[in-house]
Amino acid sequence: MKMSATHYTIILFILLLIGGSNCSKKEQTINYENGIFPDETINLESINSQYDDYNIALPQVAGELPLMFSSNRNSQGSDFDIVSGLIYFVFSQIDGEFTLQSSMISEPFYQEIEQKVNTGRNELGPYRFFNGSNGLEYFIYSEEDEAGMLNFKYLSYSPSSASKSAPIDEPVAVSSLNSNSNDAYFCVNKDLTAAFFTTDRQGNYDIVSAPINDASLFDLWLEGDALGINVTDSINSDYDDKCPFIRNNLMIFASNRPGGLGGYDLYYSVYRDDKWSSPLNMGPGINTEYNEYRPVVASYPDFTNDFILFSSDRPSGQGGYDLYFRGIDLGLLTE
Repeated sequence: MKMSATHYTIILFILLLIGGSNCSKKEQTINYENGIFPDETINLESINSQYDDYNIALPQVAGELPLMFSSNRNSQGSDFDIVSGLIYFVFSQIDGEFTLQSSMISEPFYQEIEQKVNTGRNELGPYRFFNGSNGLEYFIYSEEDEAGMLNFKYLSYSPSSASKSAPIDEPVAVSSLNSNSNDAYFCVNKDLTAAFFTTDRQGNYDIVSAPINDASLFDLWLEGDALGINVTDSINSDYDDKCPFIRNNLMIFASNRPGGLGGYDLYYSVYRDDKWSSPLNMGPGINTEYNEYRPVVASYPDFTNDFILFSSDRPSGQGGYDLYFRGIDLGLLTE
């Protein structure tokens, strides 16, 4: 069922009223000043389908949690498109109960992006971020070309509300990073001085970076001449290392290197003293004997911990790859 942002606001208000409607003085006692995301893995059942749903993009704006992700549901398992959903949650300050709900959405802003980027080929690895140096938001993704290779494209636009369509130009190729190989899973570091992504230019997939000289001229950088790339040796292995996501000084990524729980696992590395630390497995709380893929981490106002979103083909899902949610304490990883 598709719903509007207004409907979400009404539902959230009702849930808050229900949580505080009992007149008992004991039950109205605030026992939790701040929310806590649970350390259990939750399937986003109302967003997931029987097909493959993965590669999440979140806006880096506090207060809204729409998800844009890749799914092959529209073609019944064939090519991947960008689709949009939303998660919303309530935390009771009285008994500490956490409630998470999700739904697909159909809003003009997200419809506009979907119409611009979706083709009859695969669109994968969406990434959204706000560039404070020029006041624009960017949507960067990879599109499969006629030869079957993944290349970057981007959209830039003024930030807009979900219920109002923004004027968005046609997607533009990222000539500075594209090659004759597969290039995908773009992200930037905290201060917008480097871009990180995945490429198989040297055979297996590696995580590489390219310097950004001036974030205020980001469009010119994206559409400039091909850049030299730096292979992040301290992170990469002789196997496939993919899907980097950076939050502050933490990078989380997927790898099928030996020593994991099975298939692709999620690993993390911390940036200290101008270098990335040797990766560590995120453990059985997140990883399984199946594949875990494309992590995204974020925080939310008035919650004491953070949360991670990722995809997995574990058999407990709706089918194929599903999207999952879990609370996580990033401070424990980076201390």
